[in-house]
Amino acid sequence: APRLPVLNGSLWVLAGEQVRLTCAASSHPAPILTLARGRRLVATAVYEPQVSLELEAAAPEDAGEYLCRAENQHGHSSLAFN
Repeated sequence: APRLPVLNGSLWVLAGEQVRLTCAASSHPAPILTLARGRRLVATAVYEPQVSLELEAAAPEDAGEYLCRAENQHGHSSLAFN
């Protein structure tokens, strides 16, 4: 099963700032990585080592809980963050 995903560090964002968030996980075979906010899928990477989310200008409505999920045929792991 994929290892627990990791984020590109702690990140504080002010409204209007550009954001690039990266979530990575490793496994064999390579995982499918997804980033979701609630039930809405916001980014996907198929058989890649990381998935990225980019916002040109962060807005208050972008705040909330996100979930990075890594999965392959052996299982899955996920990491929730705000």
